[in-house]
Amino acid sequence: MGAAIGAKLASRRAVAFRREEGAIAVMFAGSLIVIMGFMGLALSLSMLYNRKVEMQNVASTVALAAAAELNGTPAGVTMALRRASERLATLPGSVVGGMSYMYSSRTMEWSDAAIEFGRTPTGPWVSAATALAQPGGLSYVQVDTKGLDAEYGRVNTVFMSVLDADSAVVSTSGHAIAGRTAIRVTPMGICAMHSEAGRDRGAGELEEYGFRRGVSYDLMQLNPNSNAAGATFLINPFVSPGTPGIVQAASVDTVKPFICTGTMAMARVTGGEIVVSSPFPLADLHSSFNSRFESYTPPCRPETAPPDTNIKQYTYDDGSVPWMEVTPGGQAAAQSLAGGKLGTVAGPEATPSTTTDKMFGPLWSYAKAARYSSFSAGSPEPASGYGTFGSGDWATLYNPGKPKQKSYPPATPYVQTSAQYSTKPVGIGVQGRRVLNIPLLACPVTGNRATVLAVGKFFMTVEAKPNTLYGEFAGIASEQSLGALIKLYP
Repeated sequence: MGAAIGAKLASRRAVAFRREEGAIAVMFAGSLIVIMGFMGLALSLSMLYNRKVEMQNVASTVALAAAAELNGTPAGVTMALRRASERLATLPGSVVGGMSYMYSSRTMEWSDAAIEFGRTPTGPWVSAATALAQPGGLSYVQVDTKGLDAEYGRVNTVFMSVLDADSAVVSTSGHAIAGRTAIRVTPMGICAMHSEAGRDRGAGELEEYGFRRGVSYDLMQLNPNSNAAGATFLINPFVSPGTPGIVQAASVDTVKPFICTGTMAMARVTGGEIVVSSPFPLADLHSSFNSRFESYTPPCRPETAPPDTNIKQYTYDDGSVPWMEVTPGGQAAAQSLAGGKLGTVAGPEATPSTTTDKMFGPLWSYAKAARYSSFSAGSPEPASGYGTFGSGDWATLYNPGKPKQKSYPPATPYVQTSAQYSTKPVGIGVQGRRVLNIPLLACPVTGNRATVLAVGKFFMTVEAKPNTLYGEFAGIASEQSLGALIKLYP
């Protein structure tokens, strides 16, 4: 009897065990579905995240490329749109274009519907068509990939649809705003000596706004409206062109660091009136210019205002201009009062008949005279530069006077490496630091507002003094070349 009871108990245990096995199997199957669902959700979310990153990369890259081209003109907007398109274009010989999606397996096509332009990082924003028609003051770019083909942002989340049938396809996009925060322009303005952007000076030489390349000027002694005194201006480096309302002039101490670095805290100097005061206080600021020669006084520091790679001063009368046969009579072209203007014998008026070879000052230490035939009104100078004259043409270009070259090197003295023409700084130098980007203003200036016609490049031949700032004209800087920093905005 005891054996029978034991058998019944064993049978009951077996039945219970089989029941438990079945329950566990059911529970496991249910858990497996949940686990697979979460795994699918994780995979779908990672796919969505990756596509979001891809779209954001497109937006950020395009915004930075486009913002670098804006210069307040239709040509700048056109170039910005071109750069945006180029970032997505398929490169010759390449399967994948400049920007792609779906793990770099598919290329993309650009649409101007994805880009807008504004005067500030917060807008208001205008379309590409409006920007082309009214480009003035537009310095910022907004890119939203929602304006591109909607397919680029779609992610087929098969596993997410298990949890939510409406989530089978999810869309994402990228958004970015970019623009300049500073420009390489010195907060000092002088008058344009002539209203024409380019004209034939004679003998086929290009003259730009009354200045001739390769000729040195005392920037403190120029005035196209009077021969009584030079017209110079201190620019407020914080106030963007076209800012409305009454704005105070900048203080000397505020401007000093910007003179050291040759920059201003704005996106551009064209596209509206800037805030100025006159005259430029050179006596208080001259030492800040000299950081370029590795001569430092506070607040200039080598870390933020490095010297030039060549700090040799081309002083006119101490043998530092060995490429000229006759020692020049001054550090710049001699002053002329012709036409009621305070100019030089080199222009913009005709060269006086009494001019001698010494009166042209040191010639071509940094730049050579350019050919007018290379100039095209309304078009920027090509990257290769305009065609230039040879030093054998001095007698024709600077006549009367006819200075002569003596062993002038193939390239300009500034870029030579021999001690005859060059002196290296003790610290790390930056090439071209001696070139000042100076706004050329429409004069006369009334009140504290001025219009910038262009930005001239002037090479410092020697250190600045309390009352003299000498610069050899080297052409007009393009707006695109002036951007010191372009950044993405949150």
